Amino acid sequence: MRLSDELLNENIEHFEEWERAAREERRRSVDWKRVRKTCTPEQVKGIELFVEYRLYEAAASIARMDLYDFIRLLERLGIARG
Repeated sequence: MRLSDELLNENIEHFEEWERAAREERRRSVDWKRVRKTCTPEQVKGIELFVEYRLYEAAASIARMDLYDFIRLLERLGIARG
């Protein structure tokens, strides 16, 4: 078996586990009081979507922000992006 096939199989086997761990990391990183105090209702909804599903573009759209500004917002709020 080629190395690329082995890596693909490993990624497939562990995807659910890694995604669960990343979601938990994102959830733990959010200070919801700070988010609600700092952000518009649309931004809060975008952040909620991002935390659960890591859908950058969709979350930025819901937040009514361009992608770059949304990522900067996540960084300023200390929200994990993994």
